[in-house]
Formats: sequence, structure tokens, C-alpha cells
Amino acid sequence: MSTPRPTIRGERRSNDTNDLELRDYRLHEQVGQDELSIIYRATHQTLNRPVYVAILRRHDWISNSRFQLAARLAASLSHPHLLPVIDAGHDDRYGDYMVTPYIDARPLSDILAEGIPDLSFAMRVINQMAAVLDYLHEQQIVHRDVQPANILVTPQGNAYLTNLSLAAAPDTPLDLSTLSEAEYLTPYSAPELHLAQTEAHRALDIYSLGAVAYHLLSGELPPSGLIAELDLAGKPPALALAERVLLRMLSPQPSLRFPSAGAAANSLRLALRTLLDLTTTDMEESRWEACAEWFENPLELALTAELSDLADQFNDFLTESRKRADHLHRRDYLRKWLNRWSRQHPFRRQSLGQLIEFETIASYNIYFYELKVLYEFRTSPKPQIRPMQLDERPIAEPVIDLWKMQLPPPKDFASEAGGEVVLPGSRRFFTCPDCQGSGQVQCPQCQGKGMIKPRAKRGEPEPVEQTCPQCRGYGKVRCEKCAGNGNLVEEKVFHWSRKAIAHENNDDSEGLPPRVQALLRQRARKVYEAEIDLYDSHWHSAGPLSMLIEKAIKEAGEQGRPLRALLQIKGAMVTQINGLLDEQECELYLIGQYEAQAEAGASDQPSRDSAERLLGGETLVSTISLWNWERIALVVLSVLFVVMAVVVGSMMM
Repeated sequence: MSTPRPTIRGERRSNDTNDLELRDYRLHEQVGQDELSIIYRATHQTLNRPVYVAILRRHDWISNSRFQLAARLAASLSHPHLLPVIDAGHDDRYGDYMVTPYIDARPLSDILAEGIPDLSFAMRVINQMAAVLDYLHEQQIVHRDVQPANILVTPQGNAYLTNLSLAAAPDTPLDLSTLSEAEYLTPYSAPELHLAQTEAHRALDIYSLGAVAYHLLSGELPPSGLIAELDLAGKPPALALAERVLLRMLSPQPSLRFPSAGAAANSLRLALRTLLDLTTTDMEESRWEACAEWFENPLELALTAELSDLADQFNDFLTESRKRADHLHRRDYLRKWLNRWSRQHPFRRQSLGQLIEFETIASYNIYFYELKVLYEFRTSPKPQIRPMQLDERPIAEPVIDLWKMQLPPPKDFASEAGGEVVLPGSRRFFTCPDCQGSGQVQCPQCQGKGMIKPRAKRGEPEPVEQTCPQCRGYGKVRCEKCAGNGNLVEEKVFHWSRKAIAHENNDDSEGLPPRVQALLRQRARKVYEAEIDLYDSHWHSAGPLSMLIEKAIKEAGEQGRPLRALLQIKGAMVTQINGLLDEQECELYLIGQYEAQAEAGASDQPSRDSAERLLGGETLVSTISLWNWERIALVVLSVLFVVMAVVVGSMMM
């Protein structure tokens, strides 16, 4: 049963919120309540966009400060697994509020209440939370309240970290010394956490991530106090395999915990590889190099779940890329691959696979997005007065909202000049004020006399009065304002037009070498194309695509709306190898397509034939030179020696 919302100042208490408005938002039903706020499902009235509106329900200064801190931080940060804040402010009736996108998600605490989740689901949530925590720590922000209640998970497995109200940030210090720690510390809080401290360290969040991981793997709350060992009696097998990693994450000494959340999640995944193999059919991680890892893109979760019927081509690409990664990650395979690559050119460094010391091997997909949007623009209606037509009669018409009026359907994604249209229900008939409904006004030439006296010319006799040529003696002429009808019509007119605009974005690849970025664009192939709903929450789970959609929506401005949106996605596969070569740090990138068709996955080592086909589809890029300069120098010296010998011989002849 939902908690009833408090009565708002100046408002009669009611359970029906359909008639309530907050700035540009129309509030619907209450969908939740947390410590600080009440959350409503709402609609942005101008954009007709579904959102969630959180209204502060506590009005003490510390609650107000925490609410504003959470809004400011979330609005200034951008990560695919951090729930963004798209608007915030103060309303005279409702007080402080913040707005987040509509996301079909449930708190992780509700999911855990139903039992132990699937292992692959648990690792997916842990990896995503590790990624967003590392991002926060890079921004010198410590969350300090990582717990299942603050993690939202979509049916597709996308996880979002929320609630930054207890965060420690350098630019926004918040004095929490007045809070009772007994009320705010949870079983997921590190033992050394004290809210009164304005400075915090990332080890606090790593402990909390370990506590969440323990709950995901065991189905029980994490143990309290100083943890020296885990009680494994009757617990799932995953907990026993992960015990060493969890004990380090939950260490009572912060300095003994992992240096980063990502390192902790990677160690946890390595410990659980044998069990993870049982949950997937296309990857056998237990046969991989110990440092190998597959990174799942949030877009892949969105397109392979509820939208799978629309994404057969994308699913084929994802299946192909996962097979490619599984192939490359097998033990010793990359070393043999690099050795074969070395032997293909006489001037390359030989036995490269034996020379390089692997630190990490990561395979992932990079996606490029093109969003073609057809916008319709409607100007604000302006009053226009015209004469009433003879066959026109006043008709009672309902007043129609500007954007509810039907216009001709769009012609594909073609731009249209449009035109002016009368807004139905805006007509108002009234008597012409100039002629008072008679349709005639006094003749301006004879002033209503019907006769005029021409001006006398010098030296000529006084002219006689003549019939007025304009009114022909009647003294009145037709009223031009009403065209002689006696009535006028005031109506509101707006101008409409349509314009097609293409927007582009891609997954973050700024850290990659320029040549790698260029090759990724060149090798990317179309993996998805369809019309989409810009307000569907599935598309907002992938950060770069979400930013592209937000940009496209803002492009409409106050007078426009997106009518149709065609999304095209191109994907490229990449495997990144970080290691040491001659004690020098290097990065190798394998870019291309998986071309091996042989059933090589049945053995630890793929066949020679499949390796040759794979080799033909990949391009290797390195951040350091892989040329054998000694051999090149030897060849150059040999050539010079031969040339000199020929020259000397010709001179002696």
C-alpha cells in the first residue's frame, strides 16, 4: 500500500492527482516514497514526455540541503549507470522538486526480497555498479550510501545508482554532523563510516559494493561487525568461490580493500568463471586467459531484451562478436596469433606473442549512432481579423489545443514548408465597429453629402456642384473593413512546417588512438535500423544514445515536437590488449570481424585453418612501434654495401 502524500500548502487533501500541475509537469499517481521525497509519475506538458517527479517531503534545513545536493550532483554528472536529474527547482505550492527520466525499473531490494537472483544477473549488476563507482571516484565523489534500495534495475538488467544525498564531494561540502548515524547507517555501510566527516575515501564504497555482492550471491544480508571469515554452511556454491574476494572487499582495514571498484568486480568475476560458464552457451570463460574480460555495452542489454523482435540483425552481430571474443580470449591463442602476425612480414618483430607480457585483455563493441528526426513546428497562435463571408455562419466548436489539431500526415522524412492554419474553436463573430453592421460607411470624398464642388481654377468661373463620383450621390460607400457584410471574424492562426534533421553520436572513444578511432568508423557495419519512440525508456539505458536523444528532443525547442525518429546503429568489434613489451607499456588493438567458421570452440586451441581466416579479418594497431629495426638497419647497410661495391667496381674498370 502506497504511503499517502502530505497535504500541500493551500491545497485540499486528495488522493486524485490527475488535476495537479507543478510548473511544466502534470502529476499522476504516486509511485513511491523514500526518506526525503515522494515520487510521482508525471508528464512534461510541453514535450508530452513521461518523467518521474520527486517532491521533498521534509522541510528541515538538513533535508533541504541533502535534496539539493543530490540534484546538483546528479545533474552535473553523466554515466550510463547513474540515474540523471534533468530538471529541479522550487514551486510555491509544492516546494523543492527534482525530475528524472521515466525508467521502467525496480529497486534491487525488491528483487532480492524474492530470492537469490541468477548468477549472471548478479555479476551484471556488480559490474555496472563498479563502473559507476569508479566514475564517481574519478570525480572525487564518494557515494557513502550504496545499498540495494538505491540501485534501480530494469527488466533488461540495466542497473542505475541513485540517491546522492549523503555523498561527499569537494565542491559541495555538507555538514551531516546533526544526523543520527544509527538511523542512516545500514548493513551495507563500512564500519569506519562517520557522516560527520566531510572528507571520505573510496574504500567506503568498495566495502558497500562487497556487501551488496554478498547479498546477491547468498540471498542474505551481509554479516555485521569485523568480518574475519564467512559462514559458508548451507550457502550457495558461488559464495564459497567468491569468499576470498568478498573478504578483501569487506576487510575491516580500508587499506586492505581493492584499490578500485572495477578491480574488485574483475576479481569476483575471475573467481566465479566456472559457474558463469554454466549460465551462458556462447562463452567458456574458464578457458580464457586469466586477465581476459568481455565488457557488455548497455545498448546490448536494451536491444536483446524486450526489443529483440525488432533487432534480429543486431542479435546476429552480438552473437558474432561474443564468439569472436571467446575465440580470442582462449589461453595462449593470442600469443600464437601475434606470432603468426609477426611472421607475415619480414621486418616485423619476431615472436611477438612470446615477448609481450599481458596485463589485461578486453573485448567490447563500439557503436555509432545516427538519429534522423522529423520535427514539426507550430508557431504560437496569433489573432487575425477578417470580413465574415456571406455563406459563413457561426458554429459552436470546441476549443482545440494547438498540438491536438490534426494536420496532413508527414511524407516520410521529407521537410515541408507547411502554411497557415486556423485553430479550430478560436473563431469569434462580431459586428463591424466601423459600419455598425450596416455594411456601409460615410463617403470620405463627399463627407456623406452625395455632391462635391470641384476646386475653381484661376481665371475661370465658379464651378457648380457635381454628383460625387465615388458614392454616385448616395453619400455612402461599402465598408472595406467588413467587405460590406457588416460582420467581422476574429480567429487565431498559426504557421506550421516540418524539417528533417540528422544527429550523430558514438560510444566514448576519446581515449583510443586516432588511428583506432578511424579504423572503427571504417570497419563499423550497420547492425540496427528502425523507427523508435524517443521517450521509450529502453533507449535511455545507453549513455551516448541517451545523450543523442536528449539533444534531439531539445532541438525541437518550445515551438516544435519530434514526429518521427529513425535510428541507425553501426557496430565495430575491438579487442584491447594492455601489457609490457621490453619493459615498455604498450596497447594493442585488434579491430575487425570474426570470420572463423570452423567449430574450433570444441578444443582449447582453434585449428590452423580457422586462425588464418580470423587473421584475415583483423587489423592490429599498436601504440608503440612493432618494426624490427635491427633487421631493417641490417638490410639497409647491406644494400648500401652492395651499391658502394658496384660503384667502386665501375670506377676501377
